[in-house]
Amino acid sequence: MDIENQSIPARILLYSTAAVILTIGMREIASILTVFFFSVFIALILTPLVRWLKKKGIPGVLSVFLVILLFAFIVLILGLIVASAAIQFGSQIPLYQNQLIEFMSNLAKYIPSYDGFSVQSIIRGIVSITVSFVVNIVNGLVNTGTTVGIIILTTAFMLIEAANVPNKINEKIEKQSELQLRLSIFGRKLVKFIVIRAEINLITAVAITITFLIGGIDYAILWGVFIFILSYIPYIGLVVASIPPIVIALFKYGPLGALAVIVVITAVDGITENVLFPSLMGKGLQLSPAFLFLALIYWNFVLGGAGALLSIPLTMALKIMLESFDETKWMARLMDPPGDIE
Repeated sequence: MDIENQSIPARILLYSTAAVILTIGMREIASILTVFFFSVFIALILTPLVRWLKKKGIPGVLSVFLVILLFAFIVLILGLIVASAAIQFGSQIPLYQNQLIEFMSNLAKYIPSYDGFSVQSIIRGIVSITVSFVVNIVNGLVNTGTTVGIIILTTAFMLIEAANVPNKINEKIEKQSELQLRLSIFGRKLVKFIVIRAEINLITAVAITITFLIGGIDYAILWGVFIFILSYIPYIGLVVASIPPIVIALFKYGPLGALAVIVVITAVDGITENVLFPSLMGKGLQLSPAFLFLALIYWNFVLGGAGALLSIPLTMALKIMLESFDETKWMARLMDPPGDIE
């Protein structure tokens, strides 16, 4: 079938059908895709370190082994700390829940009530949903050991292959086709974005964690990990990660303590996202807020919670790929913020 000769409605129907089939297929193998995507992005982050070790004269396989060993050690130590803190926090959740309900109930006394409208029941529902969400995240962090192990093993194999890719490409650089050159540009842009995004999230999490430790907020390292992971979710990720430390500060220091936590998180996030990230990444890979929100919904539907975490990297990978080919640049432009579209 010659697609170019088809009418516009026929093309739309064909592409829509292909998109639906692809979506259903990805959803059916979501568990496999989740491991694959996480492994790819972690491999992209660690590849520069492997290549740096190779430049220092360390053989490729040994470089990969050292990097994976370092990564696994960091994950193990951080995992033990986070699991311990998560278990301790989990045992305190009923206490925090009761305190939060009591606080909200006292606050509800100052809110006018109407016939058939119960402020207390609404508040209890909000508290219950919030606590359940936090409990699910805590349990997820505690129970991800097997998945993390598979991801580390898969990442190791990807790094071994990635370490040898530059040599394979450089040997035939003069013979590269235009398609290969475009794919090479796509790979470099994607690596740059993934690395910088991870660095920004890490800087945000470390800065806020240090502030929490200084301020005496309980389980500060746990909230730092929350912030690092959930910051990959656009718009709502940092808000959700901020709820537990804000509540703890409220109980420990009162409303002023909770306000101080909000100010710190907002200030750090504002500096990293609005100053540091644009200066490192440039303005060429920005996304429309509306499109990013739709992407969040789509990837969450396809891959579940992992899709929400991966929505930005996956969407940016799609945009970079579209920008790498002249035939699809117009599609990438549709993903730009309104101010960037001429």
